[in-house]
Amino acid sequence: HFREEQKLCGAGDGARTEGRASESQRGREREAMAANPPLVMGYGGLLTPAPFAGEHFVLGRDGVQIDIDNVLTKSGRWKAEGYLFVSSVRMVFVTKKADASGLQSFDFPLAYVSGEKFNQPIFGCNNLQLNCFSVAANGGPNGTAPPHAVKFYLKLGGCGTLLPMLWRLLECTRIEQRRAAQAAEAAQYPEVVYTTEAVLPEVKNMMNTAYIDPNDPTTVYVTQPVGQDQVMKDEDKPYEPTGLKP
Repeated sequence: HFREEQKLCGAGDGARTEGRASESQRGREREAMAANPPLVMGYGGLLTPAPFAGEHFVLGRDGVQIDIDNVLTKSGRWKAEGYLFVSSVRMVFVTKKADASGLQSFDFPLAYVSGEKFNQPIFGCNNLQLNCFSVAANGGPNGTAPPHAVKFYLKLGGCGTLLPMLWRLLECTRIEQRRAAQAAEAAQYPEVVYTTEAVLPEVKNMMNTAYIDPNDPTTVYVTQPVGQDQVMKDEDKPYEPTGLKP
C-alpha cells in the first residue's frame, strides 16, 4: 500500500506520503484489533478478554450467538456462537476458536452503543439488538464509517439478571459522557474525554445489590475472571477507553 502511494506522488511529496501511509496503517491496525481484541486464558480455563488497566468485568454469558454487519468478511457479516463478556468499559464477544473468516472476538465500547432494545419474537430466540460505532480511525459518532448493526441471540435460559445490569451500565456510561461533555464546554476545551473510572463505584454498588434470576445462566463476576497480571499492554490496546467521544 505504501509503495503504491509513492508511485502516485511526486518525489517532493515523500514525507507527506509516508505520513498518510502511516496514518492509514494505524487505522487498519486499530480496526483489526477491534475485530480481534487481545484474549488471555482466564481462571477456570475460559478464554477471556485481556482487561484494560482499571477495567472491571461485571457479567459473562454463555450460549450467545452473534450476528453483526459491516465487518471484514467475504459476506460483510459475521455469525458465530460463543461467550459474551460485559465490563465497566465494553462488551466483548468471544468464540472458542477463529473461524474461516479469521474472526474470534469482537469489541463493543459501551460509550459507542446506541439504539439497544430487547426482542422477544414469537418464533426464534430472544435477542438483544443494538448499534455500535466502530473504533477504527474513521469510526465514532463523528466519523464516516456507519455503525455496526448487532444482534445477540440468547440461546440458553432467561435474562432477568443480564438485561437490568446491562441497561444500568449503559445508563451510567451516558451520565458520565454528559458530565464530561458539560465540563469540556464549560472549560472551552475542544476535546471531550470520557473517564471510565467515574463509573466504577456505581458498577460495584450495582453488583452488590443485583437481582440474580435463577432462570438466567449469566455469571456475575464477584471476583474478576482474570488476574491483574493479564492487563493489556499499551501496544495491544484496540483503542483508548478514556479517549472515546460521545
